[in-house]
Amino acid sequence: DEVGNKEWQISNRQYDGFYLPWCFWDFTNSVELPYIDVGKYKASLSAQNKLESKSDVFPLRKKNIVEFRGYAQANGAGYQLMDIHVVDVLQTLFYIEFATLDSQAVMKGYTTGQYTATHLATVAESGTNRFVLANNFADLYRVGQYISIGTSQGGDQIATDRQITSIDTYDVDNKAVSFDGAPVGIAVGNFLYNSVWKNGFSTGIVASSGILTANDGNYPCVYRGIENPWGNAWQFVDGININNSQSWVCKNAAQYASNVFASPYEQLSYVNHNANGYVTAMGLDTERPFMELPIAVSASYVGYKDYYYQAAGQRIARFGGSGHGGSNAGLSYWSLSHASSDTTLRLGGRLLKKPL
Repeated sequence: DEVGNKEWQISNRQYDGFYLPWCFWDFTNSVELPYIDVGKYKASLSAQNKLESKSDVFPLRKKNIVEFRGYAQANGAGYQLMDIHVVDVLQTLFYIEFATLDSQAVMKGYTTGQYTATHLATVAESGTNRFVLANNFADLYRVGQYISIGTSQGGDQIATDRQITSIDTYDVDNKAVSFDGAPVGIAVGNFLYNSVWKNGFSTGIVASSGILTANDGNYPCVYRGIENPWGNAWQFVDGININNSQSWVCKNAAQYASNVFASPYEQLSYVNHNANGYVTAMGLDTERPFMELPIAVSASYVGYKDYYYQAAGQRIARFGGSGHGGSNAGLSYWSLSHASSDTTLRLGGRLLKKPL
């Protein structure tokens, strides 16, 4: 390869040096599978406590990876949570199709949503469907986006996942961000921030890959029919556990479990980088080439153009970035800093199914 370049090859036939992603393997019958179903939408939760891929609902959040895994498996044989092997497939397809490591150079996705401690209500109102705040902050929101309102930054004590219906002048210094749903009471100093997009927005996108409305970070994207492959909300990724920067991976989805650092998990031959930064190089284990994780980072926006988070201790993987990640988000954006018990308002998952 030339310096500064990286090469991928894919084929529908087996050649020397090629490998079959393990998501296409039936471990019980030892046969190759013709396909794997990837959830079109970020996963939601059914009334039967089963993970689903469903339009016109909000993605499930505030659950940990163990709960997500259980909800996925509750569907029956072949169902699982998004894993390292499908991420490997999506990355490879995208990098070959667009010949770039910079996902946002193709589609920014929903990555520049608002989440700051300064977007505060300036007017108190009861029984209202609007949030009045300073002009310069209101101008950062867009009609059609979703918001939550809390008494603390990131809190949703007052309203959750409401859609913006209009943004109008209130007075010379302020604008009113109007939203749908039941009226609420707003106090001066309440917090406003963007929340995740509801599933199903891609009906407004004609192509199988594209962006909704404008490619400026304020709207979500779809890749090969998959909504929000990055941005909007972080995704749990199963099949990998990390202990003090050393990753362990598993091939068989039926054996996935958190905080396991022994068989059936296998230790990668390299150690992940132990500092945060923009990824400049990925590690390669020739026996397990499906899992490439950052081994070098930079303080500047170079290389893969995606960010990397890590922390000491026993960790799980989240992937892709959130709606507030800015330039950090993308198909190579790994965060290996969360424990298996962690939950957040901006962290969800995606359902997969093998045809077993």
